[in-house]
Amino acid sequence: MSKAKSAVNRSPFWVILISTCVLALVLFGIIRTTGYVEGEEFSPTHFRSRKFTFYEIPLIHLQITPIRRTTTTPLTALMLTQKNWIKQPDLEPSTWHLVSLQRGNEDPVDDDAALLMKQLRLHRDGAPFWKTWSTDHPEMAQPFWQTIGTLSQRELYLVMPRLFEIVGPLDDPDTLKTMISDYLQTEYTSLIRDMRAAGRDELADALAKEAASDVDSPN
Repeated sequence: MSKAKSAVNRSPFWVILISTCVLALVLFGIIRTTGYVEGEEFSPTHFRSRKFTFYEIPLIHLQITPIRRTTTTPLTALMLTQKNWIKQPDLEPSTWHLVSLQRGNEDPVDDDAALLMKQLRLHRDGAPFWKTWSTDHPEMAQPFWQTIGTLSQRELYLVMPRLFEIVGPLDDPDTLKTMISDYLQTEYTSLIRDMRAAGRDELADALAKEAASDVDSPN
């Protein structure tokens, strides 16, 4: 066989090889820039938070690398569990609520749990605000954080911002308990009404039971 014929016969192989390499590089670049996923999640039972990252195939959201996790638990949350104001189960966390998620170059999107994480990370005058407040008001901190813990497990993060606003200026434990109870009773009533109007009677019944057991005694 002549050299010319050999070169012709080999050329499809090199074309395929080069095309494959180019395609692989293009796919790698796309995945590297738009397939990176980063987020944070929060355990309502243990008051821990963690960051997670992985790569996926864009558009179809097919995960292609293992998930890497790193702890992000704020100092305020650590103090709450150390003081046993948030009672942690003996088992490792099995429930995690999404805090935020970012895919590729898209803007990060916050979920409801971000409302609590914002407060746990709140700093004023260079110090964690709610850690300082809790240390200065231990007799109020315990019932308050136990209420927050209960609401977290119910995924009722949407009622928390106003609750933090109400509690912050208070100095009297009895006033705190009364105001928490009154506020949450109003919120539960509104939520139950909305759920029934939407035809979600099962969820409305569950909220009614929670209201009866949790709102009146934020101990």
